[in-house]
Amino acid sequence: MVLDPAREGLPDGVAEITNGCRAVGECVAAWEPELVVLLTPHGLSASKSPRPGIYMTPSATGTAEWKDQYKEYEMSIRIDVEAAQNFLHHLGTYGVACVKITGTEAPLFRSEIVPLWFLRTLATLRRPPKFLIVSLPTPVGGTSVIRSAVSKDRIEDNLQFGQHLHRFLQYNHQKVAVVLSGDLAHTHATNCTSELYLPDPTWKLPVSDAAAVFDAMVEKWAQTLNRDFLTKDAAALVAKAISCGFDGFVVLQGLMEREGTRNFESHIFARHRPSYFGMMAAVFPVPKRSEHRKSLLGKRLSMPILSPFSADRENSDAFELFGRNRMS
Repeated sequence: MVLDPAREGLPDGVAEITNGCRAVGECVAAWEPELVVLLTPHGLSASKSPRPGIYMTPSATGTAEWKDQYKEYEMSIRIDVEAAQNFLHHLGTYGVACVKITGTEAPLFRSEIVPLWFLRTLATLRRPPKFLIVSLPTPVGGTSVIRSAVSKDRIEDNLQFGQHLHRFLQYNHQKVAVVLSGDLAHTHATNCTSELYLPDPTWKLPVSDAAAVFDAMVEKWAQTLNRDFLTKDAAALVAKAISCGFDGFVVLQGLMEREGTRNFESHIFARHRPSYFGMMAAVFPVPKRSEHRKSLLGKRLSMPILSPFSADRENSDAFELFGRNRMS
């Protein structure tokens, strides 16, 4: 819905989120990153394996199609295969088993296309960045309900995964932006009546009073980078609130803690719940004139959060995972 705020029949609040996502995109473009790390909770490995998935195809392409709409929003990106291989090796040295997503081209779905759409001006840079796509680990099944039911149990693992990502980026001499889903609670009560912007009935998403409090706690975390708002307050509600973005926030917290959260600024451009789920658009840049000089990442790292309209992807047979090639 955030792709076209002028579209008829949209619920209130969409324009606010769209403008916030545009602001994030402008920040990232001004940063001129050489590598963009995209953390997706709905990647190809999500429904197949509880392990993180690393995209190792030369390119990835897809559209934002949803209920036969938004097909015109199509994108293709270049994968940094060397970075993917190096990250896979790096994780292996720490005993982290991964899914290798291989083949000639990986499919992208709306949960990846929407945030990437707001980064499309990166392609016009003098040196357009390549991408490293990581499908975050999740219980087999991959749906938001399944994921959120045990998100609290995975906090330590996700914090550690963020630390592994930080260690890897320490030795990468490129400017890096880490992008992730800013989806919040999926259980808000809504007055929206358009089926296009309501959940699929088969998902059986409930309505919960926990949704509003959960979203507020995540925003408080984003404002302060105090982990307690995320790993205690929001974590206590995530099973009822149901959020596919929560795990990514925890990974980001682990990464920023290892860098030193004091070295990051926080800018929240928007938070709203136009329909049944909350959304947030924010960035966490390292200031260009930061006083700290001990950081190995220093001025090379920024953290944007974009909020796509995402849905559960339970079955994707486009690839065989665990290192085999694309199926025809």
